[in-house]
Amino acid sequence: MLLQLRQLPILFLLHRILALSVPMVEQVQRAEELLSSHWLGQAQTQLRERLARTKDSIADVRQAKNVVMLLGDGLSITTLTAARILKGQRRGGSGEEAQLAVERFPFTGLSKTYCIDEQTPDSACTATAYFGGVKTHSGTVGQSGSGERVDSVLQWAQRAGKATGVVTTTRLTDASPAGAYAHVSRRGEELEIARQLVEEEPGRNLNVILGGGLGKFADERRDGKDLLAQWRESNPNGCFARSLKELRNCSDATGTLLGLFSDSHMSYHLAASKELPRLCDMAAAAIEKLERKSQEDGNGYFVFIEGGRIDHGHHETRVGYALDEMLEFDAAVETVIQMTDPRDTLVVVTADHSHTLSMSGYAKRGTPILGMGAQQRDVNGVPYSTLNYAIGKWQSLDKDGRRESPSKTLSPTSYTPSYIHGRKGVHSGEDVVVFAMGPQSHLFGGVMEQNLLPHLMGYAACLGNSVTLCNQDTDADLTG
Repeated sequence: MLLQLRQLPILFLLHRILALSVPMVEQVQRAEELLSSHWLGQAQTQLRERLARTKDSIADVRQAKNVVMLLGDGLSITTLTAARILKGQRRGGSGEEAQLAVERFPFTGLSKTYCIDEQTPDSACTATAYFGGVKTHSGTVGQSGSGERVDSVLQWAQRAGKATGVVTTTRLTDASPAGAYAHVSRRGEELEIARQLVEEEPGRNLNVILGGGLGKFADERRDGKDLLAQWRESNPNGCFARSLKELRNCSDATGTLLGLFSDSHMSYHLAASKELPRLCDMAAAAIEKLERKSQEDGNGYFVFIEGGRIDHGHHETRVGYALDEMLEFDAAVETVIQMTDPRDTLVVVTADHSHTLSMSGYAKRGTPILGMGAQQRDVNGVPYSTLNYAIGKWQSLDKDGRRESPSKTLSPTSYTPSYIHGRKGVHSGEDVVVFAMGPQSHLFGGVMEQNLLPHLMGYAACLGNSVTLCNQDTDADLTG
């Protein structure tokens, strides 16, 4: 313990001790949590426990040649349920009987999402957990709580000779995709994150890069760098796309694929031009490119695919946007299922954190999920909607501050009522779902720490320096 404490800067330690009015036992625990070794060792212990628990009941000896990780940013369980109903209602049914693509996955678990300093996390500390296996401070990407560099599972994959890719509907420099390749203490350093993507490993070695955020690579920069020009120079055989047509034209290109489809985040699907790719289009292009590369070298691939604007719809408390983005994510999951073989490809679907959306009342079956049931009224007889937020911009109040029916303003793109008035919708801290199919997918059942996820994927695909399917009988390095 003393050796671990000496690894921390003295001033930083003093600041933490003075700031925390908690018992000394908790201060010691906090100090341990600042170190990568704490979380990597913890995850390896939990991995060994899972292996021991399942070895007699499930005999899966398959190694994952490929890994596809799909992340629905802000994808709460309520979002899953409401999106399922909306999917069914769009097809003319009552909705409740519909099925999302993830419901066909054979194994399901729950992930605990907290940061080392916050009960309810942000997308930066969670990305460091599910990519790097280390929990860290809120707002930190690719670093431990003490500032150590944390390598992501995509870097593990590159060291194993696998092709790699990142796909998102947000800016490529946003917190979630940044966790795949960047190392910054503050997620807002997006110009630095863009530089790392183009100039440093593992970013510069990615075979597929698709998303938004062109401005961070050129127009918004003040350092004189034209990162797009640098990328072109470093990838003379690469293909650059700015539209769906150009993305499709890149299908025969032999080099790296880069697509930047907006200056900032990509548009919500409900508001997007048909000239731009949907998430399922980008997922298909990525898998096609990576599969071709895999056939050339035989090493397989690892790709991260994010439906990032589910979270944005929730932050705006516009549930119509959030649910439509979830159905876009559902279409991408379906695309991945159709294009991969579960005999050699591990597919993992999860979320980084939850949101405060609730589905409440006793609406009759078939009630429009974006509307209200006639019998849903409060004690004053005022109707209320099925879907509401705990915190958000709009409380559905009249000029005297009394709650009024939201029926006049309900539409697919309108604000959804919330209980507490806030500047925007906020995250919530409950566990999120993990779905898995393919080799070693049985290991993803039950409740787990979020930072266990890359270790499970690494185990299945024989990535990293720790315990894997290929070395489980040897003395692997427990610190990753």
